[in-house]
Amino acid sequence: MYSYEDRIRSVKIQSAPTSGSTGKDCFSPMRLYYVDKAFNLVKGTTALAAVTGHRLKVKKQESTMRKLFEKVVPGKNGLAVEITPGQHLRIVDLEGHQVIDMALFNLDNLREKLSTSYSRTRYVNGKPGVYVPRDHLTEGDILMSTLCRPMMTIMSETAPEKGVHDCHNRMCNRYLYEVQLGLGPQDGCHEIISRAIAPYGLLPEDVPDTFDINMRYEHSCTKGHWEIGLPASRAGDHVEFRAEMALLVGLSVCPLEAGQCNGGKSTPVRVEVYGN
Repeated sequence: MYSYEDRIRSVKIQSAPTSGSTGKDCFSPMRLYYVDKAFNLVKGTTALAAVTGHRLKVKKQESTMRKLFEKVVPGKNGLAVEITPGQHLRIVDLEGHQVIDMALFNLDNLREKLSTSYSRTRYVNGKPGVYVPRDHLTEGDILMSTLCRPMMTIMSETAPEKGVHDCHNRMCNRYLYEVQLGLGPQDGCHEIISRAIAPYGLLPEDVPDTFDINMRYEHSCTKGHWEIGLPASRAGDHVEFRAEMALLVGLSVCPLEAGQCNGGKSTPVRVEVYGN
């Protein structure tokens, strides 16, 4: 059995840039920190220069990005899309107040997938020695994997209220609609995402807890439970992510039309991918 440090080394050294690098295999500041922390391969000003140089390179690449993919996904439907490291995924809420459930898988190892609990608790923007578990995620935060590795960075969100996304609740499913809500037979986000990722050999039980874009899910200390509210997103608002590894992204346009979750109606969203 090898240690956590060995696992980090086996992954991070493979991710280190080589001569003639195209930029796709460049490591992020977090990866650089792990290499420095565990193996003392870079130190002091060398590490600082590497991080600074990497950030400038990334910024230059992002300034020249073009749209590689665009698809409008109707309400109550899903989509699977592949993205490579450094590419941006933008989810546009076309009519406002629409929730989109998102599952992430490492495209090179589909058993490694999104961990919303690690995302909330294991990374605080590269500040070693600081441990601040959060109740929400917003611009600059990292979506982490079940191996505690960066999968996506939240780059920007245009809704007037930031960080209105759920990273606590399990996605809706047929059981919720048929048994708990008594709404009759209806597929939920679990079934919708399962269908979208099925061509990759993934099963419904492989779907992790999702990051629910635009979902207002707040805890009431007075009542002692969670409450679903109206999303903050307006028509045309978007959330944009940067891939930190090769990813399979499973998306569901939440089908719930009861209560405030989607403003009472499941409406279309546009999915866009940007890259060089």
